[in-house]
Amino acid sequence: MTGRLNGGGSNPRLLRAAKTPLTVLALCATGGLAPVATSGQTARDSIALRARINAYRTAWNTHDASAVSAFFSDSADFVMGNQPEAVGRQAIRGWWRDYFSDQEPGRELTLDVQSVRFVGPDVAVVNVATTTGGRDGKGRALLSRKFRGAWVVHRQGGEWLIWAMRGEPTEEDGIVLNESRAATAGLRPGIRAFVDAYEDAFNSHVASAVTAFYTNDADIIVRNSPLIHGRQAIEAWWRSYFAEPRPYRALYIVKDIRMASSDVALINFIVAGAAIDPVAQPVPFRYTRATWLVAREGESAGWLLRAVWVLPSEADDVIRGGGG
Repeated sequence: MTGRLNGGGSNPRLLRAAKTPLTVLALCATGGLAPVATSGQTARDSIALRARINAYRTAWNTHDASAVSAFFSDSADFVMGNQPEAVGRQAIRGWWRDYFSDQEPGRELTLDVQSVRFVGPDVAVVNVATTTGGRDGKGRALLSRKFRGAWVVHRQGGEWLIWAMRGEPTEEDGIVLNESRAATAGLRPGIRAFVDAYEDAFNSHVASAVTAFYTNDADIIVRNSPLIHGRQAIEAWWRSYFAEPRPYRALYIVKDIRMASSDVALINFIVAGAAIDPVAQPVPFRYTRATWLVAREGESAGWLLRAVWVLPSEADDVIRGGGG
């Protein structure tokens, strides 16, 4: 996969940027929205999304995998923490079937919507905090479990469907990163110009170079970091991140690119870390998973990041904080 993303024009800020860090994504849902809509977004869209999210919560509380998976598009993908990825409605249905089979019958989901942003006429990002709890058959309180997440919802055929869902650990959780010697052959295949430029910016360890790839209202979550919103806060976060030694080069390996429209795309990555100097003492490779939501304002404009989510890899351990 070479060339520009979907053939779009390059953003001059991105081409001037030097090198940049690892990236990001997370997801779930809830009621009580406070949408941040673009000027072209109608109140009807916000109301429809609110109803959709509330219906999802109701379906979840039935523990019916078919009812929950019906909220996902046919091409949706789904990652919850360090669990394996599920791609497509059928696989997502199987994931939820296995999940619900391990849950207490009385466990219920509550959802707190943190933000809703429309990134196009038919695409929105929903950030949520979730808690599951309730009481068992004897009336005893179940251990509460907290999570947080993000949905990318895409209106298809007049219906809002979940196009991607990412579940992230909370800020109170701990993550033990894996150190795996993944095979290096072909770690950096030919990928699109936007991703190449971002990778270079990350590896420069210059926060401003990385931040140039984001919109003013972008948000990011890197594993169990806080949600960082807005370019200024994102630059401060990267500055803090790069203040620590990073003795590796990040390699962004594109898994897939899906287009919601000609101007909005979702990109899934494996991000690997490799020793900078191949003749030096070997540095264990580390990898993670990342999802980007990118958008542009017409074919003549450059692509920019609207949201980045970085999840633990399947080999990482997530140590639950709070109520477990």
